[in-house]
Amino acid sequence: MQVQEKNIKGFNLLELVVVVVIIGIISALAYPNFSSWKKEREVRLATEKIKDLITGINLQAKRGLYAYVQVRFEENGGQLIVTSKGMNIDNLSSRINDGSSAWNNNKGERCQVSDTDTSGEVYWNDVGGITDKIEVRRIVFDKIATTFENDVGVVCFSKSGSYFDGNGPLASGTGDAKVPDEFVFICTRTNSSSECSINPSTGEPDEGDIYAKKKKFIFAIGWTRFGDVAIERWGQKMVNGVAIAGKWTEM
Repeated sequence: MQVQEKNIKGFNLLELVVVVVIIGIISALAYPNFSSWKKEREVRLATEKIKDLITGINLQAKRGLYAYVQVRFEENGGQLIVTSKGMNIDNLSSRINDGSSAWNNNKGERCQVSDTDTSGEVYWNDVGGITDKIEVRRIVFDKIATTFENDVGVVCFSKSGSYFDGNGPLASGTGDAKVPDEFVFICTRTNSSSECSINPSTGEPDEGDIYAKKKKFIFAIGWTRFGDVAIERWGQKMVNGVAIAGKWTEM
């Protein structure tokens, strides 16, 4: 019995070229949206990780593991490094009860950046990335920036909120008149911009429509003196290619 041969044909060269061209056109049209989505996702995930870090270290203070805690933002021109630190109750008590300590004589430096005090003694008992404890953390971001460059900003919390403080770019004023900030901005790091530009008088992005056209994305992480944390996202509408009606929206 003879089996009839099937007439099987493959793609010819012209058909293959047409398919490749169509795929190329679709990819070219879709890439800007995919790239924009990818950048927005990177910043959003980084913001959520920082929020979790701030919430986590404050939870340790509320549980009583630490009496005084800090979140440190270090920007070195190429990376944003966020670290949590903790001071135990014995350490804090010894400073409060020592009338000659810097804690009592230089209140503006209570929320200090260094891991040791002026006498060389340990200031923070546990430091993320240095101390091998899960209660403190360190996160390094390569594609994320904040509002300052080559600097360190810190914010500190305690269980009752009485020692809420800040230092560096995350505080205004000096000494006893120093006021800690209650927010930090997080945005996309680009080749031409390694910091988020915020208008200090309006609290809005100060780079024209660069955010609206999805070249950069920006979020704000806010906190209270008691360690409650929230996230807001900056967004603008586009009308005839012009950005209007920008606003912060809580996530």
